Amino acid sequence: MADDYNKLGLGGLTSLVTNLKVSRWGNEVLLELVYDPTEKRIPYSLVFHDCQKIQWEVLHGEDSRDIEADLIGIHLGEEGHRKAAVIHTDIFEITLLYGMMKIYKDKVNEYSHHHATDMKVAANVRD
Repeated sequence: MADDYNKLGLGGLTSLVTNLKVSRWGNEVLLELVYDPTEKRIPYSLVFHDCQKIQWEVLHGEDSRDIEADLIGIHLGEEGHRKAAVIHTDIFEITLLYGMMKIYKDKVNEYSHHHATDMKVAANVRD
């Protein structure tokens, strides 16, 4: 993927989005994903905190009954509400203007600093 996927530190295989949860009246968005969906199916999640703007587009409504969406692209944007993140799948695209993002690789849905990697996303980050 020619985007920010490698910044997640997962490896070179693909991911699927398995669930998307919006809580705190849109202030928090949780994406549940699996890495290496054809073999190990390693779960991880992305949590966007302090969201100020969410834009959601269903691209293929006929696929809305699918239980997983192919992650096509991800752009992490910039924390501190500076630049929106964009998550593009084969079914939907969501744009989030957020304050902070965390990736949970060890235990999905467990909001603990023991299992999280804080990610600072800024315009001057280069690969």
